[in-house]
Amino acid sequence: MAKVKGLLFGGSPVAPALCPSPITRLPQELVELVISYFTHHTRTLLACSMTCYSWYIAAVPHLHHTLTTRSPMVSYDGGKSHWPRPLRNSYNLGLLPFVKRFRIRTCIDPFTPKKLEGCTLHYFSALTNLQELGIDELQISTFMPNVQRYFGHSMPTLRSLLLREPRGSSRQILYFIGLFSNLQDLEISYTSPKEEREGMSGTNLVPLSVPPLCGRLILKNFTKERLVKDMITFFGGLHFRYMDLFRVKCVPLLLGACADTLEGLRLYPTDPYGEESF
Repeated sequence: MAKVKGLLFGGSPVAPALCPSPITRLPQELVELVISYFTHHTRTLLACSMTCYSWYIAAVPHLHHTLTTRSPMVSYDGGKSHWPRPLRNSYNLGLLPFVKRFRIRTCIDPFTPKKLEGCTLHYFSALTNLQELGIDELQISTFMPNVQRYFGHSMPTLRSLLLREPRGSSRQILYFIGLFSNLQDLEISYTSPKEEREGMSGTNLVPLSVPPLCGRLILKNFTKERLVKDMITFFGGLHFRYMDLFRVKCVPLLLGACADTLEGLRLYPTDPYGEESF
């Protein structure tokens, strides 16, 4: 009896044979390799994520590797990125483990433990694969002595740390840097040079680890020479390969500490401290 398009002569229907798409036969490793080439093409990644389940699994880490949120008292963008909304939304969708770069921008008030009260700390702790962290106006003194409770989830994974206008003594900042045992890149920036008197706050703090600090160092409007000296003392020297320095008073100290590893140095012609550094 002959079959014609799923029907038998005589009127009895026959279910057509399922023909899976050739896409589903590709090894997942190959799919992930191909899609990794579209890391910077968001539209392509979105199209791939809607192709099939295996392509969605491969594309979603590239779509959600970066998360930026703002923490002002007043949202200037209609609330779309107002703290902690992006964090909460990503948590509800199960996307935070994919985030590798997290940036907290603040315009008015400092970043203190109050920003992580309640469920927000639970959301923040879900960033279990974080490699790059940037925080504006981090008031480190307010996190002491329980700083590990707030940042402990990133201690083994973090590779790059950006601090804009950090508030705290040199020893407190050093302790915070020393939380991250695999830290390679460090940036500390201020909007203008600030001559601060170092008090006795945190002088008994000893870093928990000795991070390699072998990547790039960026310092802007930096006057905390005590911090550099403490880093050299407690970390057994510095090993940065690249340095980007603007309005830094302790350039000779940094150059001496990194003399054996330094491969590239960027200074600025407009730096008023440039001639005094050598």
